[in-house]
Amino acid sequence: MLTSPKVLNYPIPGNPTGGILHIYGEPAAEQQDVILYCGGFPDGLEPISNLAERLATPRDVQERGCYVGVTCFPGFDNKSFNEQKYTGFKKSGFSFDEVTCCVRDAADLLFQEHAKSVSSSADECKTTFTLMTHDWGAVVGHIFINRAIEEQSFTQHKPDRLVFLDVLMFPHPKSNYRELLRGCEIYERTKRDSLLTLSYRIAFATSFAALKYISETVGLIVMAILSTIVFKILNLNPLQNFDGEHTKECIQDPKHFLYMMYPYYQMFKEIFKGDASVFVAAALPLDLKETPILYIYGAKKNAMFHDYRSVALLEREEREGLSDSRVVRLDDSGHWMYCQDQEPDVCENEIRKFLKGDREVSSGETQSRL
Repeated sequence: MLTSPKVLNYPIPGNPTGGILHIYGEPAAEQQDVILYCGGFPDGLEPISNLAERLATPRDVQERGCYVGVTCFPGFDNKSFNEQKYTGFKKSGFSFDEVTCCVRDAADLLFQEHAKSVSSSADECKTTFTLMTHDWGAVVGHIFINRAIEEQSFTQHKPDRLVFLDVLMFPHPKSNYRELLRGCEIYERTKRDSLLTLSYRIAFATSFAALKYISETVGLIVMAILSTIVFKILNLNPLQNFDGEHTKECIQDPKHFLYMMYPYYQMFKEIFKGDASVFVAAALPLDLKETPILYIYGAKKNAMFHDYRSVALLEREEREGLSDSRVVRLDDSGHWMYCQDQEPDVCENEIRKFLKGDREVSSGETQSRL
């Protein structure tokens, strides 16, 4: 049974208390892993709560629990959105840069609470910082780590490790990934793969644009029409029915579901205005030994949400022992693998192994087959 997390607020653009941070676990003055999680569409704070509490709970007297913070995109928490709606959250949504800064502020608050609880300054706390993300949160996570590395003034808390769940972005543009992957067989997306991942994004972005520029009513109508065309008539769903139940729970509040589509609108907005700089930053860190990555993904989908070159790079890192990076493929899981059936056990085990720097491959199906 889940325990109630500590709930804190932090400022977001236009709302001094609009950001929400749930904290699980007890801080320790000794060495401790601090984890900050940020999910994506269409999730608030609840879906990851079970895994967050599991990671925060000590397994035995020799293994301390982690200090885990959970946040989400501004306006994605159902309770706060229904209470404040457009008075507390911008009707135009939030840019990726704004969300990245929100995650930075959540990290600052998490470390402040940890330091306060152990009667020490943030600089003196013996902690390692892991940033864990899912879905659109992964885009922000990639931007966050690269800004933390390249702009020292951006944050005082640079992640030591990264855990990406089901979404993995591009290789770093300055890396020599082409040379490193020469001779490797890398899956090339088919036209249907591209259609599966592009069609719903266009539908969601268009629906949000109707909300932003016309009205909420028109946005709801556009969302209903385009979703019917894409998912039911054309059958262009990147997910399988396995993930359908999770999505249905979110659609119970269609107005909130519509608002949470703003990342799709922001994505096309950046593309159409010719400013792709945000996507250049949304890449793997250049030095994977300094910042190793654990990538866990569910294979039970009609299309994958990762860059196959990045998967191949991480597998090469693991295979040749170049870093602690590794790839874990879950054959019987979908997009929300961390809360499906028995997979929370697998996710928890793999994350704990990664935090300890254990490169040993588990007996389960953990090697990615492209």
